[in-house]
Parts: sequence; structure tokens; C-alpha cells
Amino acid sequence: MKKCIENANLALPYIVHSAKMKETLTYKELAEKIHSHPRALSYTLGYIRDEICRKRGLPMLSVIVVNKETRLLGRDFLPEGTESMSKEEYINKFIELRDEVFKYSKWDELLKELDLSSI
Repeated sequence: MKKCIENANLALPYIVHSAKMKETLTYKELAEKIHSHPRALSYTLGYIRDEICRKRGLPMLSVIVVNKETRLLGRDFLPEGTESMSKEEYINKFIELRDEVFKYSKWDELLKELDLSSI
């Protein structure tokens, strides 16, 4: 858990920067920035989603980190899962959540609260 929190603190400034630029970031790009393996990011992004964003009632910042080929999220991006969704519902939910992240204007306040510097 300690490594997950450390990675979340390293990743958040990069994800926030992408959110402010209204751009997605690939797992590989983020992993390279924080010197981690892309597969290890699922725990980090889950932590950001559940322990940072959801507990504060913020948009799910983790949804803008996507697969390089599909430009979509992994199938477990929602806490309750996505197994019951059609492909169209899945894509529409991703777009809805991504747009919420892009519209939110107070990401720098989150970084300040967490004592993290912006990019």
C-alpha cells in the first residue's frame, strides 16, 4: 500500500496537468514519468479513484489514463465493474466521466491540499 500511495503522489501532478490540458495520458506515458511498470498502475489509479477523488466528491481523475491502442480505459475503471455494459454503454460512460474531469477547474486546489506541486 505504501508504494501505491507513493506512486499516486508521483502520478497526480502529471494526471492533473493532462486534465487541465484536456488530454488523455496513456498508461505507458504515465508509467515512464513515474518510473513504474504500466501494469502496476491499476493499483495506483484505483487508489486515486477511490481514496482521493471519490472520497472528496471529485470527478474520477483516473479515467483520463487510457490504453495506447484503444484510447479507452481498462474494463475495471468503475468500482462496481463494467461487465454488464454493452460496448456502446462502456464508451459513453468513459466519455461522460472524461468530460467531467476536463470540465473541472479546481485540480490545482487538490494538489495544494495534498501538498503536491503542479507540473
